[in-house]
Amino acid sequence: MRALGIDVGVRKGLDLVVLDGRPAPIETRRRVPIKALGSIIEELAPDAVAIDAPPRWAFGHRGSRLTEREIRRFGIQVFGTPSHDRSDHPFYEWMRVGFAVFKEAERRGFPRYSPPGSPLETAMEVFPHASAVVLAGCLPPRGTDKRRWRREILVARGVKVEELASADQVDAALAALTGLYALRGACFAPGDPKEGVIVLPARTLPPPPYRRCPSRATADDEQPHLPGFTPCACGDPGCTALTKSEFAPGHDAKRKSMLWKLARSGQEALDELRRREWDPPAEMR
Repeated sequence: MRALGIDVGVRKGLDLVVLDGRPAPIETRRRVPIKALGSIIEELAPDAVAIDAPPRWAFGHRGSRLTEREIRRFGIQVFGTPSHDRSDHPFYEWMRVGFAVFKEAERRGFPRYSPPGSPLETAMEVFPHASAVVLAGCLPPRGTDKRRWRREILVARGVKVEELASADQVDAALAALTGLYALRGACFAPGDPKEGVIVLPARTLPPPPYRRCPSRATADDEQPHLPGFTPCACGDPGCTALTKSEFAPGHDAKRKSMLWKLARSGQEALDELRRREWDPPAEMR
């Protein structure tokens, strides 16, 4: 599976990043004009297109869509998409560019995603800030550098960021990563599909609102990390899980089994088993 992430700009053009689950992006492009997008979509042949922009104006006479109001309930700030009669301000020009991107994607065989249907071969709306919060499990710490925090989230999810030369490309990569999650079935999209929904990289969200991630211990710490998460302590060399507690779900059983195997020859393992008050499995009693 591969997903094309698109960050939309008015004067700068489009930033594109393609991810397929491997660490390094398989394609990155900058300042792409809309007139070139169609042929690039055909060339890159993604399974889904994830666009950082709404596909249309809001219904009725409101200043936002239902999907945006639902996401705000979780403490995630998001720009409101107004109804057409309120859209005259120059600020909304980037949304018009987004509409054109959705239309071009549809012309190339990627109609707008509408839940609960499959995201395969569709174009979906994403919001990199919201995706970052969902992947981190918390809001960014106050005063944090937005680009750096989002890069760290990508790194924590196994994406190499060395080729991402700008904040726009980081956002395009988060869009592509959200598209990959959706293709794999981890997809939550609140709101009214008729006026457009923002796709988030999770099957469900925790009870609102999200709290802020803890601040860095030191400002000059250069080691990439995901605030609020640590590597799983199960000890399995192949485990890459990140967790808010000591173990990823179910991985305490891995550690317990490993320690009981070591217990026959190591007092240190026995001491840890006693400290954790873990009884031996039935087959070793």
